Amino acid sequence: MMYPPNAQALGEARLADFHRQAQRAALARAARRTRRQQRQQRAPGHLASLTGWTHRPRPAPESS
Repeated sequence: MMYPPNAQALGEARLADFHRQAQRAALARAARRTRRQQRQQRAPGHLASLTGWTHRPRPAPESS
């Protein structure tokens, strides 16, 4: 048999643990979101750089 003060303390400890887990999950989501945004800003990717290179302005052809 569990006494009421013990049950209340156990419930409060579990609730605090749930709050800590939720806080850690929120921090992990924010870190992933930040890393994802930094990756997108840092490098356009191979295909984007090739596309930019092929669509660059070219000099006008010389008439002979």
